[in-house]
Amino acid sequence: MPRKPLFSLLALSLLLTGCDRHINSMRESRFAPYPQAEAPSVTPSALVASLQASGSGSLTADSLANLNSLLHAQGRLSKQTLTLQPYTPSGERIAQRLASVLRERGALSSQVIVMPARLEGAKEGWDLQVVSEALVVKVPDCAIAEANVWTVKPYQAVGPLGCANRANLAQMVADPRDLMRPQTLDAGDGNAAVNAVGRYYDDEVRELLDIDFQE
Repeated sequence: MPRKPLFSLLALSLLLTGCDRHINSMRESRFAPYPQAEAPSVTPSALVASLQASGSGSLTADSLANLNSLLHAQGRLSKQTLTLQPYTPSGERIAQRLASVLRERGALSSQVIVMPARLEGAKEGWDLQVVSEALVVKVPDCAIAEANVWTVKPYQAVGPLGCANRANLAQMVADPRDLMRPQTLDAGDGNAAVNAVGRYYDDEVRELLDIDFQE
C-alpha cells in the first residue's frame, strides 16, 4: 500500500518535467533565431605614428598626443614590439631618448628596436615613425540592441545575455593570449605586491604613461 503514493509522485514529477521542456520549447521558438553574446576576440594589430620634432629638440604636442594614443590602444607596453625609425638627425636623437623612456615605463628591452636613420625619407615631413605590433583584445559592444523599445520589451531589447560579463573579462585580462589558450599560473611575486603597497603609503605612486622630453 505505501508504494502507490510514491509511484504517483514519481509519475507526476516526470509529467511536469516533460511539460516544462515542452513549454520552454514553445516560448524559445518565439525568440528564434536568438543572437548569442559576442565572445572577445584576439587579433594581431600594427599601428604607426608619424612624429615631428619641435624646435627645442623634443616632439611637438600633436606628435606626443598621437604617440600616447597609439601606445594606449595597443595595450600594455610589455606586450608590444616597438620599432623606432628615424628619418632626420633630430629624429635619430629623439629615437634614442624615446627608447630609454619606453624601457623605463615597462617595455621589454628586446622588444624596443631602434632602426638606422633613413635620411632619404625626410621628404615626407616626418622626423620619426613608431610602429607598435601587439596582440589586441576586441571588447564586445554591450550597448542596448533596441534603445527605442527597451522600456516596453526589456528582455528582447537589451540584447544577448552574458555580453557584459564577457566584456569585463576582456578588459581585465593582462595577457591577451590567455583568451586563446590555457596556461599554468606563475608563482606569486610577493615583492611586487609589497612594493606597490609601500609606494601607495609613501605617496610615491607611479604616474600613468605621459612622455614629456621637456622635463
